[in-house]
Order: sequence, then C-alpha cells, then structure tokens
Amino acid sequence: MQAVNIRTTQNVQLEYPLAGIGERLLAFVIDIIIVLSFYFVVTSILTTSGADPSLSLMLIIGIVAYLYRFIMEISFNGQTVGKMALSIKVVKLDGSAPSVAGYLLRWLLELIDFTIVGLAVVLIILTKNGQRLGDLLAGTTVVKVKKVSVVNIQNKVIMEKVDDDYQPTFPDAASLTDHELRLIKASLKANREDARSQPGELLSNKLKEKYNIESDLPTVKFLYTLMRDHAYYVSQ
Repeated sequence: MQAVNIRTTQNVQLEYPLAGIGERLLAFVIDIIIVLSFYFVVTSILTTSGADPSLSLMLIIGIVAYLYRFIMEISFNGQTVGKMALSIKVVKLDGSAPSVAGYLLRWLLELIDFTIVGLAVVLIILTKNGQRLGDLLAGTTVVKVKKVSVVNIQNKVIMEKVDDDYQPTFPDAASLTDHELRLIKASLKANREDARSQPGELLSNKLKEKYNIESDLPTVKFLYTLMRDHAYYVSQ
C-alpha cells in the first residue's frame, strides 16, 4: 500500500496510507449525488409550491450547490460527506493544515481534473504522492485517516498507532517536546526492564507541574497516556 510521509513542525513524521483511486472517485460520486439531490429537491419544492423560479434564482441555487465541496473541506478539516464516508481527507504535504487558498485552488481545478477524461486518474497514478492537478498546485494530497503511524525522527521509534476516534485525556500533551518524549520513553524502559520506578515518578511530577496537569493515574499509565495523546494531536 502506498503511503506518504509528512514531517510536522513538532519534528514528528506521520505516515499516512494514500487514498486509493477507487476511494477518491467513490467519495467524489457521493458528493456529486448530494449536490444534484440538493439542487433538484430545492427546485422541486419551488415548483410544487406554485413558484416560478427565475433563471437568476436557479443560478444562485446552482452556485450554492457547487460551493458545497469547497465549504465542507474548509469547515471539516479537509473532508466532505463523501470523504467522511470513505474515511479519507485532504492534507498538506508539509504537515500543516491546508489554507483557504489551497482548498480554493483544489476546488477551482476540479473543473479541469474531472472534465478532461482520465486526467485526474492518470496524475494520481503517476505522481509520487497521488496528486491530481489541483493537489500538485496546492501542495496537498488525499490520505486515509483511520490509523496513522507516528514516527519520532530523532529517536527513530515508531509510536503506537492511534485510531482516528481515539479520545485524548490531556490536551497539553500536544505541547510535549522531542526531549520530553525521549525522557518518557527512557523512564518507561527503565521501569519495564530494570524495575526502576523513580525516573518515571520524578518525570511525571515535573510534567504535571510544567503543564499544570492534575491526574490520579498511576505513573506508568499516565506517561503512556501522554505519549498516545501527543500522537493523536500531532496527527490531526
């Protein structure tokens, strides 16, 4: 399975499986069905109510329907209803969230990508990161979001995969530094291999004090939770 490696500003490398062509096309079809359904439902309501919708009103309804994908991706972190159904989303290759301009560029270029027969499919197949024309110019791609492998570049250690529906416990875990993550791993290793609990307890107290965290979790569970929460936040 193809994957794209994205390095975040927290110096963490995320490995996302690329969305397949079938998944992307099916998501697009679902979205088009929604757009067409909205258009025909609204026009049918106007017609059955005895109204005589003018050309300008029909045009406005059409524009609102066409804006659906653009507005959805901005509002729902790179997802439309179709993408949610297939568990895929738009991400930027540098690890940051796509900008409004990026989403706009992808949306505008859909006319070229999907009206020129086979163009989007050919580009997705041939490009390294599965990018259609809109993705290439916006610096984005589409990935699966059920599970993400998180790799700490400094330590070369793959962290446990976190499910997309994982519920984090400590919001401040997003601010953990690479150094603190290495200390957490070292203290957990000392506890696991040498039965030394003191390093973990000292580190746990310092982290609670630094990030103003209140928790009654046992030391080991607390530190593991911090790491998993951090993995969740950097993958969002």
